[in-house]
Amino acid sequence: MALPPPGDPVAPSPSSAPPRRRSVVSFALWDGGMSAFSSVILTFVFATYVASAVASEGVVGEDALKAAQDHGSQVLTTWQSIGAVAIALLAPLLGNLADRGGVRNLLLRLSTLATVVVVALMPLVALDADYLVLGAALIALAVVFSELAGVFVNSVLPEISTPENRGKVSGTAWAVGYWGSIVCLGLVLVLFVMPGTGLLGVTGDDGWNYRAIPLFVALWILVGTLPLMIWTPKHPPSAPGERWTPWQGYASIGRRVVRAFREEPVMLQYLVASAIYRDGLGAVFSIAGVLAANAYGFDTVQIIIFGIAANLVAGIGVFLGGRLDDRRGTRFVIILGCLGIIVLGLVVLIFGSTLVFWIAGLAICLFVGPVQSASRNLLTRLSQPGRETENFGLYATTGRALGFLGTAAFAATVAISHDTRTGILGIVIVIGLGLVAFVPIKLGDAGRPTPARSAPTAEPTTR
Repeated sequence: MALPPPGDPVAPSPSSAPPRRRSVVSFALWDGGMSAFSSVILTFVFATYVASAVASEGVVGEDALKAAQDHGSQVLTTWQSIGAVAIALLAPLLGNLADRGGVRNLLLRLSTLATVVVVALMPLVALDADYLVLGAALIALAVVFSELAGVFVNSVLPEISTPENRGKVSGTAWAVGYWGSIVCLGLVLVLFVMPGTGLLGVTGDDGWNYRAIPLFVALWILVGTLPLMIWTPKHPPSAPGERWTPWQGYASIGRRVVRAFREEPVMLQYLVASAIYRDGLGAVFSIAGVLAANAYGFDTVQIIIFGIAANLVAGIGVFLGGRLDDRRGTRFVIILGCLGIIVLGLVVLIFGSTLVFWIAGLAICLFVGPVQSASRNLLTRLSQPGRETENFGLYATTGRALGFLGTAAFAATVAISHDTRTGILGIVIVIGLGLVAFVPIKLGDAGRPTPARSAPTAEPTTR
């Protein structure tokens, strides 16, 4: 039986069956659990502790303090770059193994549990500059495992949704992720950061008020992701009984890319274009805490409050964006979202007041989530059935291959202007380039809303 063409929203497929509510809820809860790593560990709290407090412990003098913190940021980003290389090498390979060997669910569980374990090891990072490398390495390793877990989870989406409601399912899950971040950040703020030692009474001796936070986050991730790990839909192998080795896997990926140049050029164009604008989107959140602290003088409490507000707005945006995705199509949502971020980013750049940063910055968050969710949805529409995990591996690889663009553009504009606030211009440029690359792509039906199915007739559909 011939495979239906990618992007055909009415082609019969296994995903056309009504999804089980339990699977959809578990899928959303996974995002709600894993989002705590991105918001608390990577963006707003623990990475700042490592790059700032740990790196500068014992340093005296303003100039020496700034130099130590700059070194801390450099070490942190260097290790994350090493992690990006690991993701680029492993994501497509493990995606290939997941599809061909039918071990997607096993790899999902292993990578998710590995993320939990690495986060739980982070309290080992004492408030001592000698622990800077350990802290940066643990964060980078957790990023690797969480990104790989995301590859396998994303490939579940077409199995628990239909073409008509896929945008809604994806957007709702992404919204639950943002709302999970809000609750987790709020609990971290109350239990560990304020007032003083937090309600749990953990003191700041040797940095324990920050070192205890990863234990809470690890438990949060485990609880949120456990339902999907238990109830992941079955994923049959595409090549049952065949022997698989890494070398054969890479060879298969090479043949896959060559074949895609001939048979799926639209998907390859999309992978490149989306990698550019997705990196800009990622930079919006990854530098939010740095921008708030260095350009607008926010302290830790203010940064967490801003993070809570940002995730609240982003959750509302992606929840509504998922429904707009189903009604107007993924292409419309991606273009509208990128344009909104570009315009609001320029507003932040031109008007330097803290009030404008609050208003425009939060408004930017309204558009980030819908673009990310629609991008995930669009790849499922462009993928041939049975190749979703492998394609999401390539999706992660292209994203990491160009993953330096947003942060590099931010750093370059700051270096030129000597003003942290102008770094937003670099991010705007990256998103603009991605949008320019995306607009000309002929997505066909994949970028349009899926027409509602008519009631089934007595005659079976011929395939």
